Amino acid sequence: MEKRYQVFISSTYTDLVEERNEVMQALLELECMPSGMELFPASNETQWNWIKKVINESDYYIVIVGGKYGTISEEMGLSYTEMEYRYALEKNIPVIGFLYEDINKLPSERTEIDVDRRSKLEDFRELVKKKLCKFFNSPSDLGAKVSRSMTQLKKQFPAIGWIRADVVNDNNYSKEILRLRDENEVLQKEIEILSSQAPADTLYLESGKDEFNVEFVFTRNKINEETGRYRKYKQSASSIIISWDDLLKQLAPNLLLDDNSYYSRNKGNVFIGIIMRKSIQNLEEKYPEENFTDFLIRHESLNTILMQFRALKYITINKEGRWELTKYGDKYYTELIAIRKK
Repeated sequence: MEKRYQVFISSTYTDLVEERNEVMQALLELECMPSGMELFPASNETQWNWIKKVINESDYYIVIVGGKYGTISEEMGLSYTEMEYRYALEKNIPVIGFLYEDINKLPSERTEIDVDRRSKLEDFRELVKKKLCKFFNSPSDLGAKVSRSMTQLKKQFPAIGWIRADVVNDNNYSKEILRLRDENEVLQKEIEILSSQAPADTLYLESGKDEFNVEFVFTRNKINEETGRYRKYKQSASSIIISWDDLLKQLAPNLLLDDNSYYSRNKGNVFIGIIMRKSIQNLEEKYPEENFTDFLIRHESLNTILMQFRALKYITINKEGRWELTKYGDKYYTELIAIRKK
């Protein structure tokens, strides 16, 4: 049965008229139904309630961000464009952002001069970058990227969509819904069972008490005879043998706590605790008059660990591009640390 999808287009208006026209044309060519600000410009709180209703009814949400921040709500202190974007996220509507790549190249009348508004715009751009987004340089470039991105978005996040009332046979359609619901329940139960079992194709991979040579760097510090304090002496490299189970014990709690930005923020420092504990005695014997700081796992070792855990089906990359424990990984980790009766 042929479906049409409603797509909410959010942006500032007067500075992005041409860009919005390109997006609407691209959506119409994809047989989508555009909805957005040109139908009801957001300018007051009453209108905001109507906009939320339309966003709720939409299957997908697009935001276009240029060099203007837009009309700011007196109550919220945010532009209506940003409020719309945050609301779509809150309602778990699939979103995709399109950011003008270099706003410094825009004419002055299409950019923010006020420092506070420009700061709010930068914060909003950073927020959009955290989710699925693309960069564009011209209206035509935007239209082409919307076409490709919406095709991928519909495949990745299938939506309910809209069907013409005159092509739906109520009785047959209800029966089909019930059949699909029952089939979905059976498949979900099968997925639950399979997702908590050890995958057969990982049995040949190193895991458990098998050991991996983790490479790291650290700073050696020597006593300054004049001050009696340690000072940085030099950076050295070393390695330590650690079992895969011990490495998982360090990684899993961070993912369970949703602290999985560590690999970009701290470059693998989640493993530093165990590296220090296992290597410090050897280092003290090797460099008896020094102490050691700034431990850092090598990028190659970190990537190998993450890819091994992914191959073992302990972790996966979610729709937002972040690492998370699989159901099997959660079960394996729980059994690994659980205290058993003596």
